[in-house]
Order: sequence, then structure tokens, then C-alpha cells
Amino acid sequence: MNKRSLASLLVTFALIFVYYQLWNRYAINIPKWDDHAFKATLINFDKADSFGGKVYEIYRQHNEHRVALTRLIAVIDYKIFGHLNYEHLMFFGNLALLVIWWLLTRFFKPLPGAVWYALPIATLWFSLAFWENTFWGMAAVQNLWVVAWAVLTFWRLSRGDKYWWWALPMAFMGVFTSGNGLLILPLALGVLLLQKRWKIAAIWTVFSILSIVLYFWDYQSPPTDLSASGSFHSFIRGFLLFCGSMFEGLPFGNFPFQMPLWFGALSLFVSLSMLLYILRSYWKRHFVLNEFDYFYLGGVGFALITALIVNYSRTGLGSDIMLLSRYKLYSALLVSFNIAYLTRLVNSRFREVLTVTFVVSAGFLYACNQHYHLYDAIQLRKYLISTSFNWRNEAPATNTIYQAPKLFLEKISLPKDSIVVGGKACSSNDSLLELKQPNYRLYDLRDGGLYVLLSNEKHQYIFPTQQARKHSLRNFVNYNRFFIKGSTARIGAAEVIPGTYRIRWLHYDRKGKLYLENAECEVMTFKDVKKAVIKTNW
Repeated sequence: MNKRSLASLLVTFALIFVYYQLWNRYAINIPKWDDHAFKATLINFDKADSFGGKVYEIYRQHNEHRVALTRLIAVIDYKIFGHLNYEHLMFFGNLALLVIWWLLTRFFKPLPGAVWYALPIATLWFSLAFWENTFWGMAAVQNLWVVAWAVLTFWRLSRGDKYWWWALPMAFMGVFTSGNGLLILPLALGVLLLQKRWKIAAIWTVFSILSIVLYFWDYQSPPTDLSASGSFHSFIRGFLLFCGSMFEGLPFGNFPFQMPLWFGALSLFVSLSMLLYILRSYWKRHFVLNEFDYFYLGGVGFALITALIVNYSRTGLGSDIMLLSRYKLYSALLVSFNIAYLTRLVNSRFREVLTVTFVVSAGFLYACNQHYHLYDAIQLRKYLISTSFNWRNEAPATNTIYQAPKLFLEKISLPKDSIVVGGKACSSNDSLLELKQPNYRLYDLRDGGLYVLLSNEKHQYIFPTQQARKHSLRNFVNYNRFFIKGSTARIGAAEVIPGTYRIRWLHYDRKGKLYLENAECEVMTFKDVKKAVIKTNW
């Protein structure tokens, strides 16, 4: 191994190490949204008095998905440790990144100095751009592993050897990990037909039919319909945003949409060009392709069709939702396949120039994403901590299936106040409280900072404040002033039990000390508002 390859290998391992260290720093064993559903899974699993009943609890529908893998991991974790730990779900989900990265590097194996050529792939995958998947138990398993199963399936079938049957359990796991895992079945069949492996294609067809029947057995349409009609322009815009969402963190252009739109269009153009090139080669080579061609067809097809389906099924929420971090996986998948295929395709004389361009560009994108999405990781952790405190304080846990972590908020005895008579009201709007501290400067990059405490004789609530995101090249390495000066909080009446509360600021400094400060106003009365009820089928 030459010096360049050794340096590339060390950089790759450093990227992986930094990613999992950041995960360890910001992950916390607190459920988010759909995560709560798995408590019911464990209760129902234990109550089921037959093997079939227990299997059904794993198989049970979750919105439009069958998240059997996530439920299975939750059950195994509960049986081993005696309670459900959402950090374990996150960790298992994040292991899928190693699988995806390793398989994508197979493109470069035949090339001398393969580690050097594969370096850009690691910068794309071990990134905080996927922060929502990284720090959300259910999303980590569902969204990361369905991509891993898809890539595993296409890689196994692309080899054209006698071990093709390994693709059967991989595809089956993909189908029952997330709804878009169903796409693996027709795409894999297409690969087999292009390979003219008729007998195996027939077996795959039977397997696909059985898998689809099993998936839709006892299926019910999701109770919420997000596919409201939209204009053709908004559909195209959403599709391009989805394909280019990985580039949201670039500090250029009309933030945050211009870079994703431009790079989404570029990714789509390159992908379609490569697909046409492969199909042309298939004709010219007398209907024979190499294993990397088949791998590219399956992987890029999976990413593009997922983009179409997600964009169509979520149009009711607006095209801007395509920038959600949990969708960035498919943008990264497109870019990774295009980098890998182009590196193999070009003449060896130009390969070095192209690779240097990819390495420098991917390194810059990595740095931008780390800096940009660190903000999201910090805000998510604070949101989880405060919501955990609030619902535990409002309704103490009555079972031991999940044991919430000890929070720094429990280090002090928070006051249960009598309301200040005649105190200055914080707002005349009894459905929304808005507070500001324009001169507050946040330096802590984890849990420290400014929170809002609402308290009366019966209830206490804590909410984090938000700081504006700095997004410019001038702030690129200045982590001492990572946030713009000033903190704000918006608390809706639906987030608390109706009543009158005393308002205070709660400081948690970098030395771990908690102290209270009176707000400029003193009391707030929240009216009783109708809380939005999200319909579910789980």
C-alpha cells in the first residue's frame, strides 16, 4: 500500500470514528414521535398467547409501512436488557451506514489505489446531514436499513454467480423494513431479466408475488392522506429538492433551496445520462453488461423511484418538505453511485484529475454539512430533553418497559409557585407565548443554554429556546460563536395544561450549574385549546 492509499485509509477511518463519536455525544435514550409506538408493541407481544399472535405484533402495520425489523430489534433489546433503550435502536440503525459504505466501495476494488478513489464515498455517508436518522430510534432502523437491504440485494444479484439466492432474504428484509422496500422486488427482477437468467427470474417472480401478498395481507389505507394535489411545477421542484437535498448545507446562493435545486438537477442529469449510456452499451455489447452496470441500474433506480413516490405521497405538505434530513439518504445514494461509476468509466489519464475534484468537493461538502447540521443535532437533543421532562412531569410512567434517563433538570428542585397576584402579563394572546432575550449569547454546544420554566402549584414545564443559525463561510470554523446572538421561545397553548403560570428563565451554564432568572414579564394564562389529534393505525 503506497503512502496515498494509507493516508486515504486513515482519513476514512477518522471520518467513521468522528461520526460515531458525535452519535455518542448527542444521542439520548428518549423516544421521538413514532418511537412511543414500540412500547405498545412490547406490551402486546408479551400479552400474545400464541406464536402466531407474537409474529403478528412484529408484522403489524405502521402507517403505510411494515416496520417488522424495527419491532423485532425492539423486542430483542427488551428481552436482553429488561427494558427498551432507544439508543440501542439508533446504534443498530447507524450500523447500516457501514454496510452501505462498504458495498459502494466495491466499485473501486479492481482499480489500483482503490482506497484513494473511494475516499469521497465515506465523506458523503458518515455525515451529520442524516441527523434525524442518526438520533431517532425508529428512523435509524427503518430508513437506513432499507437502503442497506436494497444495496445488498442489487450487489448480490449483479455478481451473476451461484450465490444469488442470498438476495432472497435480503430483499424480504427490505420489504418488511420500510414501505419503499417493495421497490427492490421489481428492480431486482429487471436486473435478472437483463442478465437473461430466466429460471432465476421465474423463481424471483414467485417470491415477489408471495412477498407482496404477505405485505398487503390485512392492509388498511393509512388514516391520513398527505397526497393532496399540487401543481406540476411544485412536483418537479420537490423532485429536484429531493435529489439534491444533500447539498442544503452549502453556504451559497438563495438559502436554503438554490443549492439543492441546482445540484438536484445536476444529479438527475448525470443519473439519466449514465442510465442511457448503460442501456446503449447493453445493445452494443449484444445484451451483456458487467456487474457494476447492473449494480448501478438497481441502486440508482431505487433512489429515483423512491424520490418519485415520496414526492407524490407528500405533496400535501409542500415541496419544501423534501429537504428533510431523513430523505437525504437518497440524494447521497445518487451522488455516490454517480461518483463511483464515473470514476470507473473515465480513461485512466483523466481519473486522477476527476478523483482530486471529487475528493476536494466532497471534503468541502462534508465540512459544510457537519457545521450546518450540528445545529440541528443540538436543537433536537434539547427538544427531546425538554419534552421528556414535560410528559414525565405531567403523567409519570406506570410501567418499566422504558426507563427514561436522568436529566440535568433533576439536579435542582424546581419551584411549584403560587402565582404572582397582579403580575405583569407576558402576552395578551392566551394561545401563544413569545419570549426573547436579544442579548443572550450561547456558547455551549450540547445541553447548556437558556430554557423557559413555566410553573404553578400543580404543573411545571420546561422549553428550550432557539438561537438563529449562522450560515456563512466567515463562521465556518468559529465554534466559539456558533450561534447568532439572541434567544427566542414560542410556546403554544396546546403544549401545556390550561391555566396560569409563572414565567422564569432557566440557565444551564457550561460548568453544569442551574439557576433561575425572572423574566421581564411574570405570568401567562393559557386558554384551553383543541389539540390536534394525529390519526394512526398502530
